[in-house]
Amino acid sequence: AVLVAWFFGYFAFFAFGLAAKARNPQRRASYLTPIYVYGPVSLAGIAVALLLQPQLMWWAIPFAPLVAVAVWETLQGRGRSALSGVSTVVASALLLPAMTAVGAGSGAPWEVPTIIWVCMVFLALYFSGTIPFVKTMIRERNNPTYLRISIGYHVVALLIVLALAVWAGKWIAGSLAVLTMLVALGRAVGIPWSARHGEAWTARRVGMAEVPVLLIACAAVLAAIFL
Repeated sequence: AVLVAWFFGYFAFFAFGLAAKARNPQRRASYLTPIYVYGPVSLAGIAVALLLQPQLMWWAIPFAPLVAVAVWETLQGRGRSALSGVSTVVASALLLPAMTAVGAGSGAPWEVPTIIWVCMVFLALYFSGTIPFVKTMIRERNNPTYLRISIGYHVVALLIVLALAVWAGKWIAGSLAVLTMLVALGRAVGIPWSARHGEAWTARRVGMAEVPVLLIACAAVLAAIFL
């Protein structure tokens, strides 16, 4: 029920973003249809989940402000802003502890093992870093200040993940997590540099270059949970 609520809620939010940007009334009306379809399905999923596990209500505390930020940014015409992206990323990362709580049977946040929260922070840091990186390749590709912000973020994120890896004590998972952030930092520096020196980087190529980093990140989380 939680996954149904999340996926259909995402579909409804995506359609909402398109409707908010549409200037043509007919186009806006066409985007409203999926909202009216996916929205109720998502709400039904939430209702069923809460009926089965009332303790899930506690998850509204972190999720509600994140969703509110994303909705506000969309209404202000800033659906692709860094703030909107980060709020969406953090909300997505929260799914890991939320689903762990569901699997534990109680749905309560305090039933989630500490290592799952560590994984959640790691995922939030990694995926949040993809936002400034992608912007340095597309919308902000000629903005050196934004590039410095992106690199600075990746350095700080790497240090945080390194500290978490040492603290958690899971050396295989920790090593993979640190490797993820090292590779992410490398591409945050190297790919924009190569683009500024004439190498062609299409959106598709940028996306494909991210796949190995994503696979290492997934391996880190799986190792943390199962090893």
